Amino acid sequence: MSAKNAKQFVFRYDGIAASDEIVEDLDGVLQTPEKDHIIHCKNRPWKVVHVITQISGSGAIPVVRVFLTDEL
Repeated sequence: MSAKNAKQFVFRYDGIAASDEIVEDLDGVLQTPEKDHIIHCKNRPWKVVHVITQISGSGAIPVVRVFLTDEL
């Protein structure tokens, strides 16, 4: 993958803004999770509640906001 596919992920756990975890994917190798999928973060499973991709402008990498719940 090339840098043109770079993304920044922001994972939010149980709707708590202070829990935001930022993961930079500068090589574009991480896949964007889909709603209702189960992913593993912080050594436990989480269900994807909502995904929003934000693009600020030309040249900026997209920010993918992933909202998670521990209620499986």
